[in-house]
Amino acid sequence: MFSKKKIAYFSFFIPLITTITIILMLILNTQKNIQESIMIVNDETNIKTELRFISSWGGVDPYADTLSFVLNKFQEENKDIMVVNESLFGDDFLIKLQTDFASGNSPDVFGLFPGSVRDILIKNDKVAELTNVLKSDRKWYEGFYPNMWKYVMWNGKIYGLPFETIVECLFVNKDIFEKYHLKVPQNFTQLKDVCKKLRAKGIIPIAFNAQPEGTYIYQNLVVAIGTKQEVENPLKGHKISPSYIKALDYLKELYKIGAFPDNYYTLTSKQRNDLFLSKKAAMIVQGSWFIPKCDPKTVDIYFFPQVISGGKRQLIYGLGGGTFYMSASCWKDPKKRDAAIRLLKYLTSEKTARIFVERTGLIPNVKITNPPKITNPLRAKAEGLIKDAEVLVSPPDHFIDRTIWDEVVTKNIPYVLNDKITPEQFWAKAILAWEENMKKLGE
Repeated sequence: MFSKKKIAYFSFFIPLITTITIILMLILNTQKNIQESIMIVNDETNIKTELRFISSWGGVDPYADTLSFVLNKFQEENKDIMVVNESLFGDDFLIKLQTDFASGNSPDVFGLFPGSVRDILIKNDKVAELTNVLKSDRKWYEGFYPNMWKYVMWNGKIYGLPFETIVECLFVNKDIFEKYHLKVPQNFTQLKDVCKKLRAKGIIPIAFNAQPEGTYIYQNLVVAIGTKQEVENPLKGHKISPSYIKALDYLKELYKIGAFPDNYYTLTSKQRNDLFLSKKAAMIVQGSWFIPKCDPKTVDIYFFPQVISGGKRQLIYGLGGGTFYMSASCWKDPKKRDAAIRLLKYLTSEKTARIFVERTGLIPNVKITNPPKITNPLRAKAEGLIKDAEVLVSPPDHFIDRTIWDEVVTKNIPYVLNDKITPEQFWAKAILAWEENMKKLGE
């Protein structure tokens, strides 16, 4: 028999042991849960390959919503890949893209129109070459129309995927023209006459601003004056092609008769577009990507008025921001490379092309079996302009150093319009900056 002292001892000790045992079990179980939780999180992290994507199809861009839709669909079909879409609208896009590459934070996949920025990235080995990847998949390679390959090649090798083609033309608020019994101008004399009449009615004739997008009217004047050869080969012997100089004189003529908004030099690209869309401006020079923003019941598109009497009907036509690339840093990572190739195939597939055509009216450079019926008459008319053009010319800003175009050409246009400098002085300044920039880049 136990003594009272022993009974008291065990009555104290047994609960203590029980309590310690429970605490140890709780600690062990908690550690197990933590370990399992960590394993689950790690497993989830391991199956997701993250790709950073950037293009100009962001913000209020007409293609932004459709791009988001396509990227979400891609992720639904590729559970092991997460796409971080960093696309930006307007002029901010190019600044971010160049900054990211310069800082060593290059995107994995990106959309970029042809031009000097793209060319410099390729020269500096920042862009992956895709020739073998493409040609090893004949269905993918042959899914593109071949006439655009030359615009994404460098030294005979393919670097980009030409998904989107674009045109630039004159957009007209036809309801304004009908209200004031005006005819759409076919030549420069008629354009000036229409501008004077619109200004007299209190209507802004042409939506224009001193930003890169605002230079579309200047570019169309260049193309309306020059030959394809001199437009696409602008610099010869430290001199710019004459059409680039003469176009500034014509732009100044329009400015002097009040063709542009009084505050054109402070307008953002969105504000410029909104002037036309809100019917405060009768005309705007824009690209085919602007079509989804327009009401075809009240808007129509036309060739930019001819400037040279008897000249050929020329149209700005080329690749747009929907030209896709993979960065060299992404290529060096086998896991990311595989994911990026899958994304590029998806972005440039017939399925994606159909989605963009149906939702936005984009003009694809990808073949579509039984193409969807185009319900927007403006989109159909854009294709008609391509067929009717006698000469197709790439955008002038594809051939001028893009940094110089944005920082020197665009920003100095107001000084020409206000007679602070002559067109010759304007281009002398731009060429000097261009050549200095080329020396810095070692070209």
